[in-house]
Amino acid sequence: MLGLPRRWMNFIRTKVFLNWQYKLAAGAAAFVIWSYVAGQQTIQAIYTVPIFFQNLPVGSEMTRTSSDTIQVTLSGRRDRMLSLRERQIWVSLDLSGMKIGRNTYQLAPGDFITPAGLEIKAYTPRKLTIQLVKNEPPAEALQQ
Repeated sequence: MLGLPRRWMNFIRTKVFLNWQYKLAAGAAAFVIWSYVAGQQTIQAIYTVPIFFQNLPVGSEMTRTSSDTIQVTLSGRRDRMLSLRERQIWVSLDLSGMKIGRNTYQLAPGDFITPAGLEIKAYTPRKLTIQLVKNEPPAEALQQ
């Protein structure tokens, strides 16, 4: 029984403390390499993002749209995806070519505003229905 603590002390001295500088350097190098490799992994995440409507035709007003948000699946490096915030992603739709009445807008990956290095894998809905009506000026403006 008295030999057991001495064996343990000898084990700790030879296996842990002997050449501790090399062991510490090897552990630090392993951590750095693991951190780099883990950050390079590609992951995917789903976000619900807002739609911003741009260039509404003069004399028209948007009364209805089939959706106010788009669900998008993004893919990118793990480190970029983990630091990403929903407010950094949105959809910008150019309505300049639309006419009065019911319009269908086919979404494209170019309509999405995302940080560099991220890839759009999927999104839904694929198209939006947008209702435009003629914008009537107020009665006071007509009398002047």
